[in-house]
Amino acid sequence: MKFRLLLAGLSLFWSLSAVGQLTGEFYLEKTSFARWEPVFLYYRITNMGAGTVTVASTLDPGQPGCSGHSIIVSSDPIPTPSCPHLGAEGCHYNGPPSQPILLSPGESYTERFLLNFDHEINTPGDYWVEAKHSGLGSRTTGDAHTKVSFRVKENPIAPSELQPWLDGLKSADRSKRFEAARTLASIAPPSLEETLLGFINNPEFRGYTALAFHRLNTTRSMEAMAELMQGPVTNEQIEAAHYLAMTGNQRWYPQLRDAAEKNVRISSYPAYAAELGGEKALPELIALAKDPDREFTGGNAIMAMGSTGSRDAIPVLLGYLNSPDINISDRASYALQLLTHRTAIRDEFNRNRRTESAKWSQWWKREGATARIYKDPECGGTIPLP
Repeated sequence: MKFRLLLAGLSLFWSLSAVGQLTGEFYLEKTSFARWEPVFLYYRITNMGAGTVTVASTLDPGQPGCSGHSIIVSSDPIPTPSCPHLGAEGCHYNGPPSQPILLSPGESYTERFLLNFDHEINTPGDYWVEAKHSGLGSRTTGDAHTKVSFRVKENPIAPSELQPWLDGLKSADRSKRFEAARTLASIAPPSLEETLLGFINNPEFRGYTALAFHRLNTTRSMEAMAELMQGPVTNEQIEAAHYLAMTGNQRWYPQLRDAAEKNVRISSYPAYAAELGGEKALPELIALAKDPDREFTGGNAIMAMGSTGSRDAIPVLLGYLNSPDINISDRASYALQLLTHRTAIRDEFNRNRRTESAKWSQWWKREGATARIYKDPECGGTIPLP
């Protein structure tokens, strides 16, 4: 299906002259989308010069940061020093190097990125996307920057519009199968619940299982998410723990607690259990913090106390600040920062932990009874202790 590009009159995109012969421009193909419709952001590189130019192709369409892009949507959490927006510019890519592309004069190369994958935009409403690119290595495309508004409508996407993605799941081309799975898991229309639940049994699509279950958010999908916690440690299981913690539903706490007890050496598990359990998770974490394995078990339990949102965790953490084990002291300091959005660290490279501990103790005596206590997902600025 072809769409007419909406140009400057709608402020949909603009391009900036790039280093040498190249220009880069971001755009959407339209500004209004049905509910559960994929929303793609495009980045087009054009050779405006007189000679042939070599550019690098997209490394990973699921990670725009790997191609030098920073993409933020209005529904994303507001980044702060204590809660940065990690998805905007990060890249964790270990695949093959990108294949170079030769652009003759006047030719273009276009990348597209599925906004629904990293950003929560399936709910009807008005959104904006802000995208930036800074020239990297051989690409030398220079800087491009745009901010575009779009709308997700109440009416759902027509089943016929989803059929190409369903067909893509059976494509002979592996990359097309993965794109189809990533797209359907990201938009997760309720009409495809059976198909998405089946991802758990497909080795190729299993990596998108937790995302699909989360976006479906049905009784069956959440029960299937909880079942993921029963198996061995996998990336999908850790992601499922994250999504279960996000629900705030105490029904899932026993699953996260049990997973934390079995896998406490992996910091994500106790942190997600603490996030969901809150106060009730603290006694278990206090017990785990005394484990002889200080480097992992004890350290992770102490750090997870910062995700409980519990005022009662602070005196426990203050007791660990003076530990001769720097790992333990630092974990306690980090947990206190999560709980209070305050810090006693003035110079990361010339720290005096005894002074930091004294500042925390003084602050607790002075303000502890009334100070606001935060939970890990709550983003906010970090205030230096006096």
